[in-house]
Amino acid sequence: MDQEEIQVLILVTTIIVLILAITLIVFFFYFQQKKTDFLIKQHETQKRFEEEINKSKLEIQEQALQNISWEIHDNIGQLLSVAKMQLNMIQYGLPEEQQIKIAETGDIVGKSLQELRGLAKSLNPETIKNKGLINSIKLEIERYNRLNVINASFNLSDHVFELSNEKEIILFRILQEFSNNTLKYSKAKNLNIELKYTDNQLDICAKDDGIGFDVQDTASHKGIGLTNMKSRANLIGAKLDLKSVPNKGTMLYISCPK
Repeated sequence: MDQEEIQVLILVTTIIVLILAITLIVFFFYFQQKKTDFLIKQHETQKRFEEEINKSKLEIQEQALQNISWEIHDNIGQLLSVAKMQLNMIQYGLPEEQQIKIAETGDIVGKSLQELRGLAKSLNPETIKNKGLINSIKLEIERYNRLNVINASFNLSDHVFELSNEKEIILFRILQEFSNNTLKYSKAKNLNIELKYTDNQLDICAKDDGIGFDVQDTASHKGIGLTNMKSRANLIGAKLDLKSVPNKGTMLYISCPK
């Protein structure tokens, strides 16, 4: 084999090796891309599955709240109404001093009935659908102030637009969860909820001046509440952030697209 044939053989061998190397590289990237696509699809499938599970949980919760609302309004409400009427009938056959005590008891029953009806409305998703987010928050603020355990206030920007029923119900439930935690645990004196509407989104800020808590403590009831709030926010594409400073209070921020 002469020198020219050797050079040709080397050239051919080199070309074959290069072709094999390029083929291996192409196949490697091809399978890597396939693997990446599979993992992405798997992640998306898992995400959709989790969203469906969360959505189903929320639907069950809303149905349960609606049933509780009906029970409070129709059964407990009626019992208290009957009790109040009976007290009114009894007091007229009693001495004046006892009439006053019966009247005071009747007033307490009447106030309890009013609070229960207010609670029933706040639990019923149909009320939120009919009244909308803003009026539902106003009613809840009024209810908190009637309890006389906290000074609750509500601020609203001038520019307002309506969101879908699903978004308004979920946002109201998040605020309800935050407010209930404030009333139960924070020892706060003040609670403020602010809604600011821009062209494309609604920004919500709710804050109290309570003792605060460890946001990372997911084992606590408040940690579980935070998980629920985040799950709800994710379903409507809203961003949620919760910050808490010891002895300075807790702040909830929500950004919800229009």
